[in-house]
Amino acid sequence: MKGQEEGGAGILLYVVIALAMFLDGLDGTIVNVALPTIASDLGIGTSTASWIVTVYFLVMAGLILVMGKVCDSGAVKMVLVYGFAVFSIGSLACGLSDDVAALLAFRAVQGVGAAMLAASGMLICVTFVPPHKVTLALTVGLMGSSVGAAIGPALGGILTQSMSWHWVFFINVPVGIVAALLAGRVVPSDRGFDRSGFDTVGAAMLFVSLMCGLYALESFPSHGVTVPSIVALLVFAVVFPLFVRHESANPNPVIKVGLFRRMGLVQVVVAFTLMNALYMGALYLLPFLMRIEMGFDTVTSSLHILIPAIATLCLCLFVARMAETRGNRVFAVAGCVVMTVFMVAACLLDGERHVLLVAALVLLGLTWGVAGGPIGSRIIDNVPPEDRGAGSSLLSFFIYFGCAMGTALFSGLFSIGSGSAGTSIDALSPDVFMSGFQFSMLVGVVLAILAVVLSVRVRETDA
Repeated sequence: MKGQEEGGAGILLYVVIALAMFLDGLDGTIVNVALPTIASDLGIGTSTASWIVTVYFLVMAGLILVMGKVCDSGAVKMVLVYGFAVFSIGSLACGLSDDVAALLAFRAVQGVGAAMLAASGMLICVTFVPPHKVTLALTVGLMGSSVGAAIGPALGGILTQSMSWHWVFFINVPVGIVAALLAGRVVPSDRGFDRSGFDTVGAAMLFVSLMCGLYALESFPSHGVTVPSIVALLVFAVVFPLFVRHESANPNPVIKVGLFRRMGLVQVVVAFTLMNALYMGALYLLPFLMRIEMGFDTVTSSLHILIPAIATLCLCLFVARMAETRGNRVFAVAGCVVMTVFMVAACLLDGERHVLLVAALVLLGLTWGVAGGPIGSRIIDNVPPEDRGAGSSLLSFFIYFGCAMGTALFSGLFSIGSGSAGTSIDALSPDVFMSGFQFSMLVGVVLAILAVVLSVRVRETDA
């Protein structure tokens, strides 16, 4: 009887892991397809709409290392349970929002909860799961995230068109409540939170510098030289160097900045961040393309946005097995090349080229199908063996930082190319929209080529 109870609790623990990563993956994609409708309903332009995505990933990037430190200090269950609760509260508040200021504020709350879930969800796998079942637990977590990311666009489109955009947020609430109650019951108790050595100052400096830097990146192209953008740039220019200096002298840093003396690590990190930025930047603009230039409704757009996720899922496990024997470099380079081809194809899109759109979306998915695991693994490969844990934290950080940077960057590029800063989405003509879209993708070609060059430069033996 005891064995059966332990077995049942073990299965439920896997369910909790899957739910944590499912919500993380779902909310990373479900909102994008609803953005044109949200922008139209709230009467905002594309530059403002980008912050509905950017603020979520920005808060995640700024807090995930901090939450990871809290988990490592003995508070895994606390972070997980409260993460579900915060995420659910933030989702409910987002759904109830009726103006852009409230929506952005509560998207930030969602980001806090998502950072807590992302940091604790996978750590449960190595903290509370028996050693011989860690691989199974990690696989369950990754599959939960992949399934959430895959169904997000289609679910978001159906909810937005059949009900309202508010339901892309409401859908998280019941899942989060059930997951919080389940986690409170089946996750073993924490051993006690050790606050000693926690770098609160460094965490705050990192978050402030990220927020101000990304705001300046988006604000200067879309709004020009304004007092807030100048202040943000100055704060970033002052705080970020202070953060680097502080971390260099801290025995328990948020980020081990000394690792970046390794040129191989710098190059693979930049390539990895660029790939995340290009992917998320493209996913930010593509739903607007489908609505404004191609005349798609929300459901049709969502089904098209589902194509990249399917392409990634079809190839990623096969490539992961091949990379074990052939190494990561060849697949990292190949994925960057595919991203370059996608960006070229995106430059050629217009309202009549539906077949090219489908082909481009397949290419977008294949970038991560080919390079997702290998290009991320290269970060771990290029840190010393004793710092592999720090390398894993960097991997998580640069995923979300890249997503935030990509949305802000492509929003700014779109404003430059279209000259439509601050214009409501409903007021954009197809010609004006395409000028901004094609300019963004053209810059994307250059950045993708840079990722190829950086990936080629780092040899397999540099690990």
